[in-house]
Amino acid sequence: MTTITNKHGLPQSIVDAVANDPYVGGGDVSATKLIDAPQIMQLTRQHKDQITVDVSDRVWSLFGQAIHSLLERAGMRRHGMVVEERLYATMLGWQVSGQYDSMDLEAKMISDYKVTTVYKARGSDAWTRQLNVLRWLAVKNGHEVNKLEVIAIFRDWRKSEAMRSSDYPQSPILSLRIPVWDIQDTEDYVADRVSLHQAAANGVHIPCSDEERWASPTKFALMKDGNKRAVRLSDTREGLGVPTEGQSIVERKGEFKRCERYCDVSAFCQQRLTGGDDA
Repeated sequence: MTTITNKHGLPQSIVDAVANDPYVGGGDVSATKLIDAPQIMQLTRQHKDQITVDVSDRVWSLFGQAIHSLLERAGMRRHGMVVEERLYATMLGWQVSGQYDSMDLEAKMISDYKVTTVYKARGSDAWTRQLNVLRWLAVKNGHEVNKLEVIAIFRDWRKSEAMRSSDYPQSPILSLRIPVWDIQDTEDYVADRVSLHQAAANGVHIPCSDEERWASPTKFALMKDGNKRAVRLSDTREGLGVPTEGQSIVERKGEFKRCERYCDVSAFCQQRLTGGDDA
């Protein structure tokens, strides 16, 4: 069982709410884990009684769960609308499961509600993968689905920015249409991912990719003395030329953001500890 700490002295009610997470998953692999790194899933299983997380790292997840209670209050169980149904299908001998937030049977659309940042207002490849796997599960269970959407709730939305720029989301809640894959392409994708996770479960070391580690490359910034923002960025120092008087070049080291700050099993990961791709 994961140990929950409270380093910042948050209210006990928040601690209890995080500790009493009702999520149970199902099957051999969930849609969320299927699209994610096999190494993380295996390390989580191997060290489930040694993992420690702070309650402050679960606050936004808690807000996401609260959305479902609001949907219930809004009366989402109207005719033609199904809420929070977990679906199952078999692929290569494994049971894949996934739970959608809501499905409109008449509109033939799956909707997923996410508490997220304005940065993701243009969508996310991970969202596309997740919702297409959910659509595959729906089709396997006899539902026709040809539309996908994310209802994004921006936790960092600012009205002043919306007034200043038309490119900024004009509301703190936005419906984002998600690309729908060909169902055979989705079937092939699910098969590839299940095969990868099965190999990891059988002891094959599958290191996390740069995408899965949220890699940001090293950049070089041309800075003007006294300014915090860069005049120009480049992948190489040479790409910035020779600084003039009052300017300097600063190296901004690349990092694997997820490994360093957002991975619950990073303490047990040899890839992170060695800084390479081998265990």
